[in-house]
Amino acid sequence: MSQKTRIKVTCLAFFLAALVFELVSADQTVRGVRAFAEGPNPGHTGAPGELTCAVAGCHGGEPNTGPGRFEITAPSSYEPGMTYQISVTHSTSDTTRRRWGFQLTALDGTNNRAGNLQSTSITQVLDGGPGGNRQYIEHNFLGTFQGQPSGATWTFNWVAPSTDVGRITFYAAGNQANNNGNESGDQIYSTSVSIPVAGAITGAPLITGAAVMKKQLLVTGENFAFEAQLLMDGDKQKKTFNDDVNPSTLLVARKTGNRIEPGQTVVLQVKNPDGTLSNEFSFTRPL
Repeated sequence: MSQKTRIKVTCLAFFLAALVFELVSADQTVRGVRAFAEGPNPGHTGAPGELTCAVAGCHGGEPNTGPGRFEITAPSSYEPGMTYQISVTHSTSDTTRRRWGFQLTALDGTNNRAGNLQSTSITQVLDGGPGGNRQYIEHNFLGTFQGQPSGATWTFNWVAPSTDVGRITFYAAGNQANNNGNESGDQIYSTSVSIPVAGAITGAPLITGAAVMKKQLLVTGENFAFEAQLLMDGDKQKKTFNDDVNPSTLLVARKTGNRIEPGQTVVLQVKNPDGTLSNEFSFTRPL
């Protein structure tokens, strides 16, 4: 092979390599854009331990700085095991917004999955996120409402946990995009809504009376939440329970009565699981 032929072959090889690189790069870009249009990876709701899509390599920018609104509509409370409709809504006066997206998760007070989210024809459900134990619902490719102005809404079902897990918070992040085919110029928003279990105690507890009955100390009052704590002279009393019949108005401390001598005065307080404290109640055991 002549030197001239070798030079031609070498140039052709470089050209083909460059062409392959460009094609692969273009394919990666297209797939990256499609990935966002078809929904983000788990863990982009702004919940504890998560980011939103307003990060480098995603859509960038600062969240909640545009003129739009992003809202979650949820029930005011939940009953264990019941099914509720949840809605996520974008709205804006910015006429350049032409594509929409969101991701939402429901977490309990320990930041773990709460309940079960159910997909629709324009949404999808996936698992993952921090610790791999969270569940998410987000738009799918059809649910980006490409070209639609003014805003978008997704409505889906959420099945509450089968037991009382305390207050539940819905976290969501959303994208109001300009539909230019890449990640630039988009507006990212985040929000959250917290709901208690139905019939949950709200407000501070109140002690109105106390009595010793054998080994037990009985404390009466109002707004005693489930698993409320009894403090005597500042010390937490073990084996304290809400009464089965009157749980919000009567606490039973099974062995505390033995710790109060006749004529002794102690100061009682009740502390609910949300941290609220009752009044200080001075109790003197009769002689």
